[in-house]
Amino acid sequence: MKDILETLERWTNEGASVALGSVVERIGSAPRDPGATLAVSSSRQVIGNVTGGCVEPAVITAANEVLAGAPGRLLDYGLDDEEDFDVGLNCGGKIAVAVYRLDPTVLAPVAEAVRTDQPLAVTLRLEDDGFGEQAVVSGSVNGDPLSAAAHSLLEIGESGIVETTAGEKIFVESYAPRPNLYIFGASDHVAALVPIGKFLGYRVTVADPRKVFMTRERFPDADVLSDEWPDQFLSHAPIDARTAICMMTHHLKFDVPALKLALTSRAGFIGAIGSEKTRADRTAKLREEGIGDADLARLHAPIGIRLGARTPEEVAVSIAAQLIEANQSARATRVARIARATVLQ
Repeated sequence: MKDILETLERWTNEGASVALGSVVERIGSAPRDPGATLAVSSSRQVIGNVTGGCVEPAVITAANEVLAGAPGRLLDYGLDDEEDFDVGLNCGGKIAVAVYRLDPTVLAPVAEAVRTDQPLAVTLRLEDDGFGEQAVVSGSVNGDPLSAAAHSLLEIGESGIVETTAGEKIFVESYAPRPNLYIFGASDHVAALVPIGKFLGYRVTVADPRKVFMTRERFPDADVLSDEWPDQFLSHAPIDARTAICMMTHHLKFDVPALKLALTSRAGFIGAIGSEKTRADRTAKLREEGIGDADLARLHAPIGIRLGARTPEEVAVSIAAQLIEANQSARATRVARIARATVLQ
C-alpha cells in the first residue's frame, strides 16, 4: 500500500470509498510480493497492481462488488485453477489476494510512519467472521501475541500471514524503516551509487573524513553526509541484518579499521572495492587484526557483479545488482524461518 498511499489519502479526503486487493501470500514464481496492492475508488478510478497485469481485471471486478456492498473475500490464482487462462496467470506460481473495503482510519498513522521512517504494521483479518477488519500495530509488544508476531515481521522488513493456535489467519503488512546503506569514500563511483541506492529503497549515508568532498552539490541524493572516519562512524551507527556497507576507498588506513567492525557486526551485506593487490594486502591486515575465515567470507571483494563494468555508472549498476542478489538470498532465508508464524495465545 505504500506505493499508492498518497492517492489513497486524496481519494478518501475527497469522500470516496475505496476497495483494496492486496497480495497476502505468494507461492512459487509470481510478479509481486505480499503487500502489493491494487485500489479501486467509488468514482471508478484504479491505481496499483498485484501481478503486473495478469489478474488485475478479475481483482477490479471483485473490488467493485465490495464497493457495491458484497463482503470481502480471499481470491486464489494459480496454474491449477480452472479459470487460470481466463485471468492470464501463467508464470507458474500461486498468489492469494484479499479484496476488502479500506478502513480510512489506518491511512494517517501509516503515512506518518512512512514519512518519519518509523516501524508500523497493519493487520488484516482473513477469516469469514470479520474478514477485512484492519488494525494498526506500533510501539512496544506489551505481551500481546499478535503484536509480537507483527514486530517479528517488522524487524526483518517482511509482510506475511500469521496463524493463531485457534487456526485464525491474519495478514500482517509491515511498514519497516528503510534499511541503511553506508557508503565510504567520495569518488565519482560513490556519486553514481547514491541515487541507485535511493531507488532501491535504502536510506543512504556517505561518509568521508575529507570535508572538502562532503558537499550537497556532489551528493545531492544522499540522506546523510558525514565527515567522520569510517571506523568512527561505524562505531555508533545502527547496524542490523538489513544494513549494507560499501567500502569504496581502497586505502588500507580507511578499510582495515572499518572492515574490522563491519565484519563482526550484523550487517547483511559488506563489500569493498580494490585491485587484486589491495585485496590481498587488506586481507592480510584483517587477519592480523584477528578476523577469521568465517567473517572474511562475508566480504564481497571486489564489490559488484563481474559484468565488465568500467565507468562509475556501470560499476554502480554492478554493485546494485549484487545488493539485490544478496538481499533476495537473505530474504528467502528469513521468509522460510518465520512464514506462517504461530501466534501463541
